[in-house]
Amino acid sequence: MSVEIKETNFENYGKCVKLSNGLIDVLVTIDFGPRIIYFGFTGQKNILYNDIERKYATSNSSITERYGKNAAFFHYGGHRLCLSPKKMPETFYPDNEPVTYSILSEGVSFTPSRQKKNDIQLRIEVIMSEGTEDIMVVHSAKNCSKERQTLALSAITMLNNGGLEVLPLNMQNDNPLIPNRTISLWPDTAVSDQRIYMGNKFITINCNENSENNIKLGINNTCGWVSYFNQDYTLIKRYVHNAQAAYPDFGCSCETFVCNDYVELETLSPLYNLEPGDAIRHVENIFISKSVPDTNPNDEEKIDKFFNET
Repeated sequence: MSVEIKETNFENYGKCVKLSNGLIDVLVTIDFGPRIIYFGFTGQKNILYNDIERKYATSNSSITERYGKNAAFFHYGGHRLCLSPKKMPETFYPDNEPVTYSILSEGVSFTPSRQKKNDIQLRIEVIMSEGTEDIMVVHSAKNCSKERQTLALSAITMLNNGGLEVLPLNMQNDNPLIPNRTISLWPDTAVSDQRIYMGNKFITINCNENSENNIKLGINNTCGWVSYFNQDYTLIKRYVHNAQAAYPDFGCSCETFVCNDYVELETLSPLYNLEPGDAIRHVENIFISKSVPDTNPNDEEKIDKFFNET
């Protein structure tokens, strides 16, 4: 079966573009965003978190002063592209306007309106092939201003809570005198949080337990992948980590945020100095599988064996 592309409506997200190869389906919003709002096996449940109630929105005087009265940034759920390092109000641009899309030879490109005041043009391309259980998402940004801008791209996937997240640690030992593993912790993250397991090969986060405290951490993910498994599926995001490049947030190319409603898996591009008219890209491969490891969060050997075979 070839890849089918058509417009459809989904939940309370309005018009979306649906891509399907008969094995997996993807839905991307075009009334706003764009957001990849659905990703899953054909005819089965959506593995992405949907903020149907619009609980997660950011609006303050800084946002309204820059973008206009009543301006607000909505997470909406799903998968989104934003800029890093995160700043207020630049990162929280209210992307609530219609999106233009174009059908490509291997997928669809989605172009929102140019970000006013920020002078940035974002775009994502969703590439799907016949007979596969993965997609490629190409994220890009163009500097439309008359000044140099320094930024990185941040690709964030929101998933339903209740699973286990796995972040691989750098196991290379090229020079024992030089540190090679960076772990950045945000202020609201408790180092003693029992949901976090710091192993020798992996950091795992048990997202199946509710807590009053959120978790936000990042690593210099030289392995170039991060995974999440939840009940009946495993998701793996892969990307290229450039060991020679500078990354935001003390060198993080991979970050995560965990709260009681959802989990965010975030990968980042290096920081770039964009001259006027310059553009950058950040590419992810997002793979889902019905195979799920039968293990506990602290069993690094079983986790390692599973990912070596996946």
